[in-house]
Amino acid sequence: MSTIVFHSQSPSVYLWTASLVAAEKGVPWSLNVIEAGTEAHRRLHPFAKSPVLQHGAILLYETSAIAHYIDRTFDGPALQPDDVLGQAECLRWVSLVNAYMFSTMTNGLAKQRLLVPMQGGQSDEAVIATAAQQFRDQLVVITRELRRHDFLAGDEVTLADCFLFPHLHLASMTPEGAAGLKEARLAAQWLSRMRARPSFAATDQFAQKAA
Repeated sequence: MSTIVFHSQSPSVYLWTASLVAAEKGVPWSLNVIEAGTEAHRRLHPFAKSPVLQHGAILLYETSAIAHYIDRTFDGPALQPDDVLGQAECLRWVSLVNAYMFSTMTNGLAKQRLLVPMQGGQSDEAVIATAAQQFRDQLVVITRELRRHDFLAGDEVTLADCFLFPHLHLASMTPEGAAGLKEARLAAQWLSRMRARPSFAATDQFAQKAA
């Protein structure tokens, strides 16, 4: 029986992040598929974004808030560092993913290379070229952090890793992403470590859909 319900479209990269957090905590969840942009959707989220978490009478939207809630509400390994600086670094990574890496890795590379052709459209090569350069720059930032420890905010998985993973995984499925990762050994190794975790096996139903 599910402990929490995610109201969302499927696929959704942020549903994937939320489900990764739940899987890392060992929290059972279920999905209620909603149609994007409908009045029912806006009653759950005023700007019609996904996912929305339901836990009993509690409804919570925005993935960073949902991830924090799951981590602090349920037993299981902590996904945020105990110290203030560690927490700040974890939050910094969540912000970096949401503000920059989502638009580059998912919208700029994965959607243009994978989703648009699948839907019969023509990929925008100018968008891809810009995203490819941004991706290489972002890999430099990721690699710099991974020289210090195995995961983004320390030696254990945190929310930071759960936020980055879906975007980098999808980007790696594009020619530009794969080429960039060949030059970013530590980022490629991190991706392999994340794919080896049980949480990936529990949520990879989104892997082919979330772009």
